[in-house]
Amino acid sequence: MRALREQQGWSQRELGRRCGISDTQVNKYENGLVDPSATYLKLIAEQLGVSTDYLLGVSDDPNGNYGDGQLSDDERMMLQLYRREGWPGVFRFGAERLAKIMHVSP
Repeated sequence: MRALREQQGWSQRELGRRCGISDTQVNKYENGLVDPSATYLKLIAEQLGVSTDYLLGVSDDPNGNYGDGQLSDDERMMLQLYRREGWPGVFRFGAERLAKIMHVSP
């Protein structure tokens, strides 16, 4: 989890803020002193853009298994945006893609 957090450029405090937990709690999770509840594990995974299976070490695929595993990069991005930002993120992504196709700015 630490490496993923650092890849985002986030401090423990920032990840904690995004997940509604203290930086002390994030530190305990990262150092294996306590395990996060399922609720916080899900929140942390969503914020870091990986699957809970990846955080738990069950899967080597950070994106988890979406359906048959045959999703395009755009489809995977839409799922990640939906999980992080909901429909507004997906709509923004779609508008950006459409603007590229039509050669206009969104």
